[in-house]
Amino acid sequence: MENIILALLSSISSVSLAALIMYLGRNWLLERLKASVKHEYDIKLESFKSQITRREKAYEEIIVALYDMIKYFRIHKEDYGQGTGLSDERERELLQKYIRASSSLNKATDIGAFYISQEAIDILQELRRREQFDYFNEPRFEFYEQEYQEHDKALKELVEVAKRDLKRT
Repeated sequence: MENIILALLSSISSVSLAALIMYLGRNWLLERLKASVKHEYDIKLESFKSQITRREKAYEEIIVALYDMIKYFRIHKEDYGQGTGLSDERERELLQKYIRASSSLNKATDIGAFYISQEAIDILQELRRREQFDYFNEPRFEFYEQEYQEHDKALKELVEVAKRDLKRT
């Protein structure tokens, strides 16, 4: 009788130990899988957030550049060849802002394809490829007026495209 009880206790303890090990192993494996999936998800989420941030910055840079260029054209289109009435220092500052904005816009048009929508790129490329008045042979105010109108139109279109593009992300 003792042998039967001993064998029964031995079997029960072996089965219990095996069940406990299987239970702990299963839980450990599930936790590892959950952690692995969470880690992958976190990496993808961080990448997505980074892409959104880069897209927002790209649109911001383009819009600021267009605003600076429009400001420059607006001031010069209204002077009708009689000077802007600004100090020489302010004129230089305005010209430097225009040059930086123009450079930034050209760079954004080329590099922006990685971050902004194709529709926005098309607007910028159309602005770049358009026919322009001859700065040296046409009246300056007409040149500045055309540039002002073209850049203002591009800005309005780009703002609408940016709103749609950033809303869907």
